Parts: sequence; C-alpha cells; structure tokens
Amino acid sequence: MTKHTGIKAAYDTMVLSFRADRKITLAVGAFVLLGSGTAVTLGLSQRWIVNSAKGQNEGGLLWAIALGAVAYALQLVGQRFSHNYRNDLGNRIQLALEQEITELSASIPTIVHLERGEYLNRITMLRRGLVALTNTGWSAVYAAAAILSITLSTVALAMVHPILTLLALCAIPILPLTNRAKKLQRTAVDKGVESLRNEEAVHNLCLNPDAAKEILIANNGSELSRRAKELWNTAALFETKARFKGTGGEISGWLLYFAALAAGLVFVGWLYTSGHTGLGDVILVISLAGQLRLQQQQAIDAVTAFADGGRVAKHRHWLLAYGKRTAKHGATTNIQPTQGLELRDVSFTYPGSDKPVLESINLKVAAGTSLGIVGLNGAGKSTLIKLLLGVHEPTTGQILIDGEPLTQTHPEAWASVCTGTLQNFLRLEVSVREGIQAGDLHDRNGQLPEDALREAAGEGLLTNLPRGLDTQLGRTFGGTELSFGQWQKIALARGLMRPTAALQVLDEPTAALDAQAEHDLFELFTQQARRHSKGGAIMVLVSHRFSTVHATDQIAVLSGGRLTEQGTHASLCAANGEYAQLYKKQLSAYQ
Repeated sequence: MTKHTGIKAAYDTMVLSFRADRKITLAVGAFVLLGSGTAVTLGLSQRWIVNSAKGQNEGGLLWAIALGAVAYALQLVGQRFSHNYRNDLGNRIQLALEQEITELSASIPTIVHLERGEYLNRITMLRRGLVALTNTGWSAVYAAAAILSITLSTVALAMVHPILTLLALCAIPILPLTNRAKKLQRTAVDKGVESLRNEEAVHNLCLNPDAAKEILIANNGSELSRRAKELWNTAALFETKARFKGTGGEISGWLLYFAALAAGLVFVGWLYTSGHTGLGDVILVISLAGQLRLQQQQAIDAVTAFADGGRVAKHRHWLLAYGKRTAKHGATTNIQPTQGLELRDVSFTYPGSDKPVLESINLKVAAGTSLGIVGLNGAGKSTLIKLLLGVHEPTTGQILIDGEPLTQTHPEAWASVCTGTLQNFLRLEVSVREGIQAGDLHDRNGQLPEDALREAAGEGLLTNLPRGLDTQLGRTFGGTELSFGQWQKIALARGLMRPTAALQVLDEPTAALDAQAEHDLFELFTQQARRHSKGGAIMVLVSHRFSTVHATDQIAVLSGGRLTEQGTHASLCAANGEYAQLYKKQLSAYQ
C-alpha cells in the first residue's frame, strides 16, 4: 500500500461521511479531537487536587475536582457519542461503497472481469474488505487524535523531568514492528483469498438445491467437505505462519516499552524521595504512564486500520481504473439495422489462454432474417452468442452492424435493442410480475407480463401460483419455489418483453420443453421478428434440435471453433456434410 492510496481512501470515505450527515460527522470529529486532551487534563487535575489538599487550598481543591469531573464527563460522553454515531456513519459509508461496487461491476460493458480468476480474487478481496475500507477515514482521524494525545502527555511528563519523555520515545519501535506483523498477515490473507473463494464455492454447492440433489445421490458430500476443509486449511496455514512470524517482533517492542515504564516509575520515585519533586507530580506521572500505554495502543490500532483500509483501497482503485479503461463512448442512439449483421474474420481467445475458442469466423446475416447455429458441445456456440450480444469483444476481427463496427456503438445502446433467453438464465427471487418485467425495464411500450407469460407457454403456470403474477418467488424471501421448467418459462417470458428488439437470441433455453413446445416457441419469436422486419430484427437460435433449427433462413455450423458450413437447411442437406450427417442421425432417433 502506498501512502497516497491510503490518504486517497481516507479522503474518499470522509467525503461519503459528510454526504451521509454533515452535522453528525463534524460533531463526532470534534468529540474525537477533544477527547485527545482528556487524559492529560485528568492527570493535571489529580496533581492539582493533591497539591491543593497538601497546601490546604480549599478553593484550588474545588476547582481541581470540577476540572477532573468535566474532563471525565467529556471523556465518557464523547466516547459513547462518537462510538454510536460513527458506527451509524460507517454503515452508511459501507452501503454507499457496496452500491458503487455493484453499479460499477454491472456497468462494465464486458464480463471478462467476472470470468478471470485474478479479477475475481480482486473483487472478492474488495467485498470482504469493505468494513476496513469504510473505516479508513475515521481511522485517520483517530490516529491523529491519538498522536495529539501522546504529544500532550509527553509535554506534561517533560514538565516533571525531561528524561521522562523517553517513555514516549521507547514506544516508537512498537509501531513499525506492529506494521510489519500486520503486513505479513495482510500478505497471507491476499495469498489465501483464492483458496477461500474456492472453499466458499464448494460449500455453496451443498446449499444449492439443484447441486445438493446430485451430491446426495452420488454420496460425495464427505469428499466435497474434505476438499473444502483442505482449501480452508491452506488459507489458514498462510495466516497462522504470518501471525507467528510477526508476533515475536511485536512482543519485543512492548517488552522494551514496559521496561522503560518500570525504569521511569523508579526514577520518579527517586525524584520524590530525594525532594526533587512533589507528591502531585508523582501522581501525574503514574496517571499519564497508564494512559500513555492506552494512547499508544490506540495509535497503533488506528494506524493499522488505516493501513488495512489502504490495502483494500488498492482493489477499489483497480476496479475504478478498469471500469474507466473499458468504458465505451460510442453513439447512444437506438439501432435499427436495415442491411444486417456481419462477422468479419472474428476470432476470440479467453484471457490467459493460448487456444482460440473461435477462429476466423466470417458470416453475414441479413436484416429481418433468422440464423440457426448448430455444432457439438464445445464448438463455440455460446461464445459466439456472447460476442453478438457485446458482452465479449473479438480478440481479432470485427462485428459490423449495417457496415459500421459494433465498437463504435455505446454498449448500452446495443444492449437496449437485444433480447432473448440464454442457457444460464436468471432466477430472480422477486414477484412473477417483476421477474418478467425485468426483460424491459425502460420501454413501457412492450408487452404486458401476463401476455408474455402466456406466449411462453406459461399460462398454466399462473393457475398454480397462490397470488398469480404477484406471487413471491424463491425460498430466500419465503416465496414459492418453482421447478426448473417453470423458472425457464419465466425466463422465456422475460425475453418476450421487448418485441421490437434488433437482435433476438435463443441460446438453447428450452431444455425443459418438449420438441413441439420448443418449435412453437421458436415460431413465436420468429413471427415477432418478422412482424418487425422493417426495423431489421434478426433472430438467432442455438439449439441441439434440428427439427427447430431447419426452419431458420440460414444455418451456421460450428466445429472446433471454426465455421465449417453455412447455408439453408436444403443446401446443407444436399452438400451431405457435417450438418447433413447430424440431421440424419437425429431424424432416425425420432423414428
């Protein structure tokens, strides 16, 4: 962590605190800074009380007691007030940071940061470190207050005898030794974050109903538990070693301080017995010596928290920079293709891999037509869909809309004219109505949710739901749990909410439907596309059922990441290539 990163994080979080509540922020800050003088004030009042009592100065005694009472009350009230309200401000800061991270992650035009392990590790460390990041600003304030308090205590000790300032100086080694120990621990935590992320993923399998069924049937729960434990132990071992390595330095630092403290008390005792100082000064030194240790611990804790926040801030700055670097600034006007879509020498390789998933794809799809994509598993079909939707960008080559590169169009503008249903569809645990309306939140000219669900072959679904479209879905919020096929119908209805989309995609979303239901659904999407063919709507269908794909205007055959065949169903059958062989095999299976 650089000092600049920590200072920037402290500034940013304090800005969020002021935005949350300016008056409370100022009040808490004032109490924290005032509290830095209470330890010295209490010590001085005690000396004053002793000296006044010894000199039988009743007026001075009363003033000394009043001063001590005010200091004590200020310390007690200030700590309670600042603690309670700072926690409230911290919750608001954390909420603002969580919202920022979520919005930023969602606004990045591609999904590379959600698929690469090193990026996921950074986001995981950021999310897990939000509390530390939230406290960075206030940690800096508390550190400043603690340092001011130590300074005032040191000045007061020097008033008794200059040599007593060594008490504060002997505490200086504790801070770098503690920082070294914490740095070792932070490095260990960063080193183990991938193991912890994988451990969490393994355990979450047992909490997911779909995965849990297979785990139960296969009786491999104990094996998953063993692997999760190994991952946890790996991460814990890193941190345990780091703690042992850093603890020795911390102990040596504190031993030095306590040795100096003992010597200081012996010295002030000698000063008193030799008549060089009074009893009030002895009481002051004893009081400040005890407070000085607490002040030093507070300073160390605050500086450590500041450093922890700065470490997390590195990941936040990375995410901000990554979002800024990947931001697109193309045209934001709605796209209405009149010519069509073209892939020109498109290749794609996932980051961190040397093997292309797609290679040299050249394909043209006329506006107002439909495209079927077929191929064996691993052929690159879903990756091609991601490229068409803009959630991935080609490694090489171009995707063009009406002859213009898609990269010149703002991602939000392109996303606003795309719709459909993908393989891994969302299971939104909201009401049925909201789950369908999520398919088109902004366009109020789209379909009504009940019409979309009816067209998605889900009319019978409503009759089985206790509150119809207003039924809460999912167990998380005590709602109704749906079968896979029912969730799929909700997803299909969601894809029908934007009937005027320029690109409509169906990426094998109908695994729970029979062949006739899938064919009917495809016909529905196709009819929609053709109704809006003047706007250039393009339908793309990925399906393993050739009885559905053969009805598309054009078919593209992928094999090993390459486009091996393209044409109409009739022309591909006549060519007697891979498509024809696969079609014949599937046809014979249904006979």
